[in-house]
Amino acid sequence: SVERPDRDPGTIEMLAVTEEGAWIVQTPLLPMKANGSGDVTAALFSAHFFSSGDAADALARTVSSVFDLLTRTHESGQRELQLVESQEFYARPRMQFTPRRVR
Repeated sequence: SVERPDRDPGTIEMLAVTEEGAWIVQTPLLPMKANGSGDVTAALFSAHFFSSGDAADALARTVSSVFDLLTRTHESGQRELQLVESQEFYARPRMQFTPRRVR
């Protein structure tokens, strides 16, 4: 997660950097903290990047999946990530966020 001081209020960002460039994507900031979300993010990004070789695509897929996971977790009222209940979001991300190139 990236929390730049000049980002839009109520948002959070994620950044991916490779030799080919850098991409950032912004999502709404959910009012919660969840243990393990960084591990899920790293695993999903690694899998998507390995599959496609495209950092921007991997970032878009990862952010979409993680946002839906965190939304479902927040709505459940539980602190524990709703990993099993959200598994369809890993296989078929809704592609709701588009990264923009920053370098």
